Amino acid sequence: MKIGIYGGTFNPIHNTHIDIAEAAKNQFNLDIVYFLVSGTPPHKSTNESVADLCRLEMVHLAVDGIDGFFIDDREFYRAGKSFSYITMTEYHNEHPDDELFFIMGSDSLLNFTTWVKPDVISKYATILVAPRLGDNYDLIEKAINNYTLEFSGDFKLINYEANGLSSSAIRKAISEESKAPDYINESVYEYIVQHNLYSKYIYSMDYVRKLDQEMEKELKPSRYVHTLGVAHQAYSLAVRWNYPAVTAMVAGMLHDCAKCISDEKRINVCEKNNIPITEIEYKYPHLLHGKVGAYYAKEKYGILDSQVAHAIAVHTTGCPAMNLLDKIIFVADYIEPGRDKQPRLDILRAMAYTDLDRCVYMILEDTVNFLNESPDMVDPTTIDTFEYYRKSLNK
Repeated sequence: MKIGIYGGTFNPIHNTHIDIAEAAKNQFNLDIVYFLVSGTPPHKSTNESVADLCRLEMVHLAVDGIDGFFIDDREFYRAGKSFSYITMTEYHNEHPDDELFFIMGSDSLLNFTTWVKPDVISKYATILVAPRLGDNYDLIEKAINNYTLEFSGDFKLINYEANGLSSSAIRKAISEESKAPDYINESVYEYIVQHNLYSKYIYSMDYVRKLDQEMEKELKPSRYVHTLGVAHQAYSLAVRWNYPAVTAMVAGMLHDCAKCISDEKRINVCEKNNIPITEIEYKYPHLLHGKVGAYYAKEKYGILDSQVAHAIAVHTTGCPAMNLLDKIIFVADYIEPGRDKQPRLDILRAMAYTDLDRCVYMILEDTVNFLNESPDMVDPTTIDTFEYYRKSLNK
């Protein structure tokens, strides 16, 4: 067999990565191309705001259904720095009768002599080089000729029309909230949006501690303890579901920031700021604490991240088609360690880490059953949300 190995951080993976792999596969008649997802590359760091597991999941989404494309995560889970010569030695030992082809960009080729043991890599694999937009082809050809003489093995150029697309450009476009779906797989883009990746709103634990101090002053003691529980529960769930964990913690810290103000003040804030109030919210103004909390998050605490504000706004009622952070805060509010009166909490707490959507549905089911005892208190949004997830899970 002819096996291609295409390594990279893929942060995020985009259409050019796929095009290069397909061009190499077709030109050199490769049977398989493995996307070798880097763990901790020795020559560069990944964006710390993006969980490594998110990079891996995006690669899975990008190559899903493409014939001959597979994932290799050995470097991803390897302890310490990842060095290509170690991986290529492993491939050689695993496939002694197969031909190996190592795919790299022209920038990597020009720096090849700085790699650790480049002679081992070229000994076990033919090096396939993908050109980049603006390349000096004379310089590349010279490097190929020099390396062919210096190292054992072959160096060949992939017949590929280069473009200027890069992962860094995509990260910048997403951070600036300009869409980039034309350059990446639709499923990958949806994943980026759902997991709030590459956001320009990055929070620190120092900021969380500052919010902690603010909430201790603003909330009643029991509500403050609950808030701490929700914040830590949100962090834990975010780690499990690959959402930026500190962002989730910020949302958890602020989810009840308008809980301890008067009903009159909630209504006043909404009316002054054109925040819509439903009939049931006028009747039971305590239901407005989510909407007012979202407003306070922005105006009082400087939170401009729309996902955080939305999660705060819907943390009590939920809403149809909640995004990932909505679900995390909705569930964290219900199952945080201080809760002890809700039914089947042990089941819900386990379900939250295995099937988040089902956990949301089960919470809604229990909430609707409880509210049915006082029908005039039922918020229609809660019923709509319950019906949405009931139908979704039935499908």
